Amino acid sequence: MHKLSLAVSLAAAHALLAAPALALAECGPVETDFSVPSPLPAVPVSVDLADDRVLLGKRGERVPTNRKLAWTHERGDLNPQTWADKVDWSAYRARETPGTAAPTRLYFDPAGKLCRIERYGKIRGRTLLESGYTLAYDAAGALAAYTEYDLAGASSALPYAATRRVCLQRNAQGVLTTFIDDRCGDAKGPGASRHYLHDASGRLLRVVDTLSPGQPLAVQTFDAQGKPAQRYVRQPSALIAPGDSQGLFAYPEPAVRPDRLYPRQREQMAAMPGEIPGVEWRIVRIPDDVPMDGDDQSSWDPALQTVLAKGETDAQGAANLTPQAQEQIWQAMHAHPGRVLFYFDPMGRVALLPAMTPAQWTACGDPANLAPDACTK
Repeated sequence: MHKLSLAVSLAAAHALLAAPALALAECGPVETDFSVPSPLPAVPVSVDLADDRVLLGKRGERVPTNRKLAWTHERGDLNPQTWADKVDWSAYRARETPGTAAPTRLYFDPAGKLCRIERYGKIRGRTLLESGYTLAYDAAGALAAYTEYDLAGASSALPYAATRRVCLQRNAQGVLTTFIDDRCGDAKGPGASRHYLHDASGRLLRVVDTLSPGQPLAVQTFDAQGKPAQRYVRQPSALIAPGDSQGLFAYPEPAVRPDRLYPRQREQMAAMPGEIPGVEWRIVRIPDDVPMDGDDQSSWDPALQTVLAKGETDAQGAANLTPQAQEQIWQAMHAHPGRVLFYFDPMGRVALLPAMTPAQWTACGDPANLAPDACTK
């Protein structure tokens, strides 16, 4: 499911690249002096990659370009996305003449894998190599890494500096385990990364996004059939009442979020904060079949709500809950994320979410933790 094959196959370029002197079937290292010309033949193309474009795909589809050669979406398909391997580059072949240069040159190995991209521009009337990429593949032909280069500053020893180092790591079975979006191989540790956690049978358990090692940002869990289940995030609360922490909270993210989210820790359930004494409040659960974001605003209909607790705010403006109500509401918050609502007055409400403890969030977002229930303990 997560094994990616990102080899670029170009029939038009294959004949050009099949010369006996170029029987070498490797792209070379991605870390290199980018000013040194590639030993592979250049394939000039008319597309300037300085701007976003939509190009012709190999199957006639439209392929949007991207500054990144591989990236991930926050939701939906969580596998790395690519575009350069999907383009029909033969449609953009350019002919260079003395004194003219195509805005982009591509370099392929004899197997048709894209090894290098060079982008040219004019500075003071001179055509100059401005930026580009080098790419590398594993033994199975899947993209393993790429490095982006730009012109370096005057203090640099080399004319070009690596500005992004990306890598895709796979296990012995070729299954993707980690996508590192930048600083791959950095001595200080990688940058933003996505980790794909599988059990011994190969079943996908969780996908963990980290800002840096030990700093998880989001966790997508999967059920026994491999379908997306609950997603967990770490974000600030949309409501900060007097006495509330202004830090980040980890909590199960609702499928839809039309209401402000108010994560609460278990020890905070004894009282909900308010400002005005003597105001009617209630905590309700919205049935699963009632749309939370419907145009008819049916989730606001009291007839469709199950009241879990209600009362009037005390002299300090707080809504106090009995121990029994606390536990009932806490369980409902877990079972129905985003559907347990605190009406702090008849026309104002927030969605109550169960905040995870730091230890729970650490276990949930630990790429080394393969426990199936890592996020629910």
